Amino acid sequence: MLPLLYLLPLLPLIGFALLMVFPRLFPGKTGGWLATGLIGAAFIVAVLRYLGQGDVPAQETLWTWLPNMALNANLSVGFYLDQLSALMALIITGIGFLIHLYSISYMGHDPKFTRFFAFLNFFVAMMLILVLADSYPLMFVGWEGVGMASYLLIGFWFSGRGSESSDKDLRAAGEREGVNNSNAARKAFIMNRIGDLGFMLGMFLLYKLYGTLSIPELATRVEGVSVATAGVELACLFLLVGAIGKSGQLPLTTWLPDAMAGPTPVSALIHAATMVTAGVYLITRSHFLYELAPNASLWVAWVGGLTALYGALAALNQHDIKKILAFSTVSQLGYMFLAVGVGAYSAGVFHLLSHAFFKALLFLAAGAVIHALHDEQDVRRMGGLRKFMPFTHLVSIAGVLAISGIPIWSGFFSKDAILAAAFETQPVLYAIGLLVALLTAFYMGRWYFLVWRGEYRGAAATGVTHPHEADTITKIPLGILAAGATLIGFLNIPTFLGGGHAFDAYLGRAIPQEAHEIAASTEWLLTVIAVLVGVAGLGWAYLQHRKNNLANGPLGQFSASALYLDNVYDGVVAAPSRAIAGALDTVDRGTDGLIGSISRNAAAPGGLFTLWQSGFVRAYAVSMLLGTAGIIGYWALKMIGSGA
Repeated sequence: MLPLLYLLPLLPLIGFALLMVFPRLFPGKTGGWLATGLIGAAFIVAVLRYLGQGDVPAQETLWTWLPNMALNANLSVGFYLDQLSALMALIITGIGFLIHLYSISYMGHDPKFTRFFAFLNFFVAMMLILVLADSYPLMFVGWEGVGMASYLLIGFWFSGRGSESSDKDLRAAGEREGVNNSNAARKAFIMNRIGDLGFMLGMFLLYKLYGTLSIPELATRVEGVSVATAGVELACLFLLVGAIGKSGQLPLTTWLPDAMAGPTPVSALIHAATMVTAGVYLITRSHFLYELAPNASLWVAWVGGLTALYGALAALNQHDIKKILAFSTVSQLGYMFLAVGVGAYSAGVFHLLSHAFFKALLFLAAGAVIHALHDEQDVRRMGGLRKFMPFTHLVSIAGVLAISGIPIWSGFFSKDAILAAAFETQPVLYAIGLLVALLTAFYMGRWYFLVWRGEYRGAAATGVTHPHEADTITKIPLGILAAGATLIGFLNIPTFLGGGHAFDAYLGRAIPQEAHEIAASTEWLLTVIAVLVGVAGLGWAYLQHRKNNLANGPLGQFSASALYLDNVYDGVVAAPSRAIAGALDTVDRGTDGLIGSISRNAAAPGGLFTLWQSGFVRAYAVSMLLGTAGIIGYWALKMIGSGA
């Protein structure tokens, strides 16, 4: 008998509850081991459900959530498992387990160690609810949950490391770091609210059009419809806004690089392998709607293509070891949007899978470097680390070759499938994608040569004369991810290379694949061009940065400032908002002063009456006597006057 689906999110939710409510029961690293073990158990459940999954999707309803008998549109809390959601559950729990294990070592000395793992468990639970939900409202619960978890984890060091130090300079630096971390968390939270509004509007419109928000039922109701309607196009555009926000696509992309303020395991799990792919998942899960909305699909493809180019250009001249990978994530997510926008859902999801391995690997390798150099993140203060960290260097090579699209690594198979689909449907987007492939290989080659080759440059700046290799607990996840980044591509060997597109066939049971028929000779040509572009990018990086050359990358400060997009937003949105808020504050302060003056003037006469309230009984008795005498005297005088 297969385990019930609700166990998948329930296991990490139990971990979250235990670690948050009873933290004292888990001293030392026991909280981390508990959280990791529960994610491992969830992974086993996901594997069992995957192995037992047939062609017919499984749907399990727990209870009716929002009953609406009048419209016969009850919304239930239920989970839906098909090939797509099963794959996502495996990615979330499998890579989540490896990152939890890595974090036991990486966060081992943090005073809030147990709370960190509680937040990680909460994130995994919400992400599983998102991908397993059988309705858009339940998906939205998970959607908001991962947003909250992201906020908590980006700002995890909200007080700054070293803020409690007795050293004045360390304390000041820690306080500045805390402010930056808190600002990054708020920025991510606020920008995602814009996307969430789009998601909500899309749901409202779909309910108006079809009277249901159950995903399987909605798919059934649109089945057989072949004519696009303005309502469906608009609903798909609203859903796209939601996907843009969560996946850091243009124009809501600037929060994702700033999210690197969180601990490195957070960057690997949330902002590379899982949460930021939620937008890709939303569009793929809603494929039956986008197939009826060609204009909205074209918007998806162009948003992806332009974001891929933006992220690649911004990554060219970054100096922070994690920021390079962050802009790379923005760019690679753009590739996925491009793929699903042109109808190549399998190619987009396969790149999501391969990207989860090689990008988590690169982030965790960067974390090992940061740890070895006592929190140094500037690549200009690194170099030559292959001599000190040979294992981490070796696995980093696998990650760089995978993302650069070099055979036989996974990125070669997944990225080529996207470029081939774009070549057939949108040649301009194919050209953009090919340019992005060149830039990707260059900036990742630059990342590699500045960190690992040449001579070590960090002794004076970091005080670390002999960086240390990662420990065993850190090496295990790195090794497994490196193996995945190397071998996972063989799951989808194309026909012209002698394979059978096994992954396409698997996902095709849940997501119909749009036929992209390209002659074998053309596919060979496209593949050779893509590989040559990747090799050229790596060679370009080698020529520029050999022999410890620290020259800036292309575009100089324009790239280092992320094409000044943040500056544009500050000038167009933030500065006017601050000016309006300042004016309203001035008016508010003036109003407060006026009201305060009135209240003070009214209080003066009232103060006279307080003199009567002395609290002495004898004073009250005298007052009563005088009052009585006054009343009697008044009536006596009145009677005398009337008698006269």
